[in-house]
Amino acid sequence: MKTQKTNRSTRFMSMALMIVFFAMNSCAQSETTHKKAKLLIQQAINENKLPSLSVAISYKGDVVFAEALGFSNVENKVKADAKSVYRVGSISKSITATLIMILKQQGKIDINAPVQDYCNSFPDKSVLITSKQLLSHLGGIRHYDFNNIDKEYYSLTRYSSSTHALDIFKMDSLVSVPSTKHHYSSYGYSILGCIIEKIEKTTFKLALEKNIFNHAKMNQSTVDIPEQIIPYRTNAYETLKDGTWENTRPVDLSNKFPGGGVLSTPTDLVKFGNSLLRYQLINKESTKEMWNPLNTADGTPTNYALGWRVSDDKKEIYHGGSSAGGTAYLFIMPEEHLVVAFCSNSSWSNSRHEFVQKLATLFQNYKD
Repeated sequence: MKTQKTNRSTRFMSMALMIVFFAMNSCAQSETTHKKAKLLIQQAINENKLPSLSVAISYKGDVVFAEALGFSNVENKVKADAKSVYRVGSISKSITATLIMILKQQGKIDINAPVQDYCNSFPDKSVLITSKQLLSHLGGIRHYDFNNIDKEYYSLTRYSSSTHALDIFKMDSLVSVPSTKHHYSSYGYSILGCIIEKIEKTTFKLALEKNIFNHAKMNQSTVDIPEQIIPYRTNAYETLKDGTWENTRPVDLSNKFPGGGVLSTPTDLVKFGNSLLRYQLINKESTKEMWNPLNTADGTPTNYALGWRVSDDKKEIYHGGSSAGGTAYLFIMPEEHLVVAFCSNSSWSNSRHEFVQKLATLFQNYKD
């Protein structure tokens, strides 16, 4: 009897030691992974001469890494942290596309119907232009006129709505017949913003909050209104050739909220990615449609779906963003349930995609 008790006690102790060993080993692996990630962040800051860089990573639905290095405000030496809010540029397109798919799922829009059915402020161009074409940059709408950069990219005009912002380009000729060429266009997304405003009978900002930000618990995300007090908003900078910074030129992004005017944090962007992986915003069928890359009319691949870029093997879903004084990236690996996001408050020179791939490699099969 005593021998049996001794054996049970020995087995219990052995199991306890094994649990402690694996826990310590897992903790050590976690620490090593985090250290390597921070080194990658610092390396990116040095190579791209960034004022700050903030990164968030989630694995299987849990945020396992959130770190920021550098300064959110260089002049006052205010350090960036995970709460720092940045301009995310064209990641706004992925958010807008998701909102359109929400409205489609609710039966409020046919994305193959003429855009004028929902946004009669955009004039008839004597050819069919659909929301689906606009989502995939096949609508023939022009992008910014960089010969008029002061008026368009660095616009200071306050537009009261996405509908109002159509005034910039709505009378211009199409750059191509819809579906014949992939022509990247932020203004195409302004038309989608008009559609959203008309369907939801509210502002684009409130439509985002109601349908996406509140559901995904993206509590630090909004549209960029310069005079509004936005907690933890970073200062925006331009990096000069000698590696120093200057404040970026003043800009009012109300001319392109749906295509490039959202403010967010990497943690909020990761929440957005996870909400899509969990089908909390749109169902599996709608997600599959949104992430299915389209071809031009002659069959030429675009590697662009509805508001998202897609890798050739379809294992990577992503979108980058660049705006005045801001760079961002959102990267999703659906099969691994891995999401990586980063934001910076200046321009970026190296490959952003390679950077997020390195971070993703670190956190694949992550053990906390």
